[in-house]
Amino acid sequence: PGGGVGITSINRETRLPEIIDEVRRRHAAGPICLGKASMVSMDLAKKKDRQIRKSQPHLFFDSQRHISEVRKLRESEPKLDLRMRPSMSCPSVSTIAKSSSGSSTYIDLIKKQWGVA
Repeated sequence: PGGGVGITSINRETRLPEIIDEVRRRHAAGPICLGKASMVSMDLAKKKDRQIRKSQPHLFFDSQRHISEVRKLRESEPKLDLRMRPSMSCPSVSTIAKSSSGSSTYIDLIKKQWGVA
């Protein structure tokens, strides 16, 4: 069914000479042709890639979109620290991440957790 690709089921009642004859016949018929866009033409493969990029843009990194988001953030937040915001699609670094990396908020976090502060 898959053009000889993948796992196929072989019945228990099948005889080995029948399988060998069938394989030889299919091999003599020529190469297996699967319906893949990359096998037909490069233009068709590129067109398919463009359609996927257009229909699912969240799966692809767009450097120009990233740069424009950083510029917008710099205009809206004058005190933007890129070290505290490593990803433009996610919020700032959390307090726990800051404290575990040796930030000065570590003691404040411990005091809050223990109810001292």
